[in-house]
Amino acid sequence: MDESLLSIMEVREDLMVSPIGDSEPALRSAYFLKPIAKSLDGPVSKVLSSSMTMSLPPVFEPKDWPLVIHFDWRRHTKKKWVEWVDALQLRYKSVWKKVGIFEAIMSIKCSIAKDQNLCFGIAEKWCAETNTLLFPWGEATITLEDVMVLGGYPVVGDPVFAPLQSHEMREAEKKLILAREQHFKKLILAREQLWRRTKAKASLSAWMDAFVNSGSEVEHEAFLATWLSMIGFSSKGLVSTLVFPIAVHLARGNPIALGPAVLASIYKDLTLLKNSIVGMTKQLVLGDKLELEVTLQSPFYLVQIWVWERFKNLQPQPRLINHEDPMMFRWHKVKALKIDNVRLALESAMEHFCWRPYVQYAGKFKVFYPENETLVLIDTDLDKEPTGLLVSFATCLRVSLLVGIQSTIKKYLPHRVAMQFGMDQDVPSCLPRFDGTKDFAWKNYCRPISDRSLYFPARLFEGDITTRYAKWWKRSLMGHQDFAKNMGHQDFAKNIVRRKRSPRSPQVSKANKNGNVDDDSNARKRNSDVDAPSGFLLKRLKTVSSGNSAQDGTIANESIDAYVPTCKNLSNPSSSASTAEYENVKRISPLTKLLAKDTVEPLMGRLEEDFEDANGSKESRLSKNQQT
Repeated sequence: MDESLLSIMEVREDLMVSPIGDSEPALRSAYFLKPIAKSLDGPVSKVLSSSMTMSLPPVFEPKDWPLVIHFDWRRHTKKKWVEWVDALQLRYKSVWKKVGIFEAIMSIKCSIAKDQNLCFGIAEKWCAETNTLLFPWGEATITLEDVMVLGGYPVVGDPVFAPLQSHEMREAEKKLILAREQHFKKLILAREQLWRRTKAKASLSAWMDAFVNSGSEVEHEAFLATWLSMIGFSSKGLVSTLVFPIAVHLARGNPIALGPAVLASIYKDLTLLKNSIVGMTKQLVLGDKLELEVTLQSPFYLVQIWVWERFKNLQPQPRLINHEDPMMFRWHKVKALKIDNVRLALESAMEHFCWRPYVQYAGKFKVFYPENETLVLIDTDLDKEPTGLLVSFATCLRVSLLVGIQSTIKKYLPHRVAMQFGMDQDVPSCLPRFDGTKDFAWKNYCRPISDRSLYFPARLFEGDITTRYAKWWKRSLMGHQDFAKNMGHQDFAKNIVRRKRSPRSPQVSKANKNGNVDDDSNARKRNSDVDAPSGFLLKRLKTVSSGNSAQDGTIANESIDAYVPTCKNLSNPSSSASTAEYENVKRISPLTKLLAKDTVEPLMGRLEEDFEDANGSKESRLSKNQQT
């Protein structure tokens, strides 16, 4: 199979415009996430229809809706839990860092003020077909990058359903189960009514009472089981045996990919909440005011924090934190803004939406956001170099399947929101429904990287959209006037080339045959106060060698579970690589990535053919643009 079909990225020249229309179309080299639609007709023209035609309440007044939502929310963190974290941190900090959960654990010490209206407002925009949020000005979503950088959850490692292999690990699980049973025997004698209510499930508070300062040989595992329950891996504030194997793995330094499981649960709850709002609306139309009640089990506070990080018009004043603090600390005990109409605020946020909020304060993840655009060459042996962060970045960029707790499986489609990663956006291809098993889905998620290099955009670069994408979005929006009317932006599509935003960089000029760049090219970097030199960094990345051909993107119109190889998991025992490990790099010409014969020219030839098929000839598109 042609490897260009399996790669994460596609690079080609295309006519690009600003996503809010403050620039004229310009032909330049652009980086896209795959797969890309070859036609504006067919499934790609209908994928958004179901969400655009869903009925919503005519007035955004959640307090008056007959809808009660129960959030598993850490509104007030208990002192007992914080003390337990601090006590065990002294002994197990190194283990938590090794498996990539240290920041996630420390983040649970935060107290996040719930903004229920904001959660309702964002759920109204959810599209379950694409797992994205639909706004009048484009698509956005919560990605693995958000879960990893903001929440601190690792995205590489073994799956959450990984079995316990050794006898010692299985014995540790049995001790947890036994401790749980013994604990409930005491509850039966002392609190029979509580026993009937909980049906042999341990509440977090009672569970902590049984283990804090107990001296138990499985106290660490019990602590991790408590933490997993607090982040949504158990329902209704209870400790379930489902989390015991995960806790045992983590306690022994075995990395588990918690990120995809967390994100799958968030996608599931966003779909549930959106469907509940739509169902309530239909009931109100029929005159039925029967109250609906819904319980969300995911760490839904991440959805609210995601909004605060990205929507500047909805963002309260964050706290100042130390460099080494988890990013969640920015929002500890921060009061939410009082917004009269969250729906309207979200719909009018085109100029307030921040596509790349983490480039300013990403902590250990700053390797993702280099000052200058960087090309990382991929070699063949992951285990010989601590490249966990770079592999994590690649995982965030490619289409895959997310496997959650209790076999929840959700599609992950970052190619629909490429600008959130600093890439450019073309019309995203549609992917078919997946009906396979969790094992098959996991093989799809952890498949080896087939790309020969990874591209990291400059930290301050903002992506653009193709003129083809602008046409597709306009057609999608104007094809559903009811959706546009509900959004309150009927004129958005007409004004797509007239809307203004803050200044951005001039377009990157085309390189000549000698690799020279016009003076007005700034290596795809926007204007800023930072005087970063124009340059290009090169680094070599080791990756997994597989006996079979790897797939790095699901092909449109084919089954999503096709081409899954037998492979090693993209897990890495050392997932806390520092920036210092990537300092031994060579600076080369800004457009070496376009001119390196051994890596790019063959790919560019294939992409040129695909480009002609997808978008028509460059000459015809230029002439059409001149005519318009």
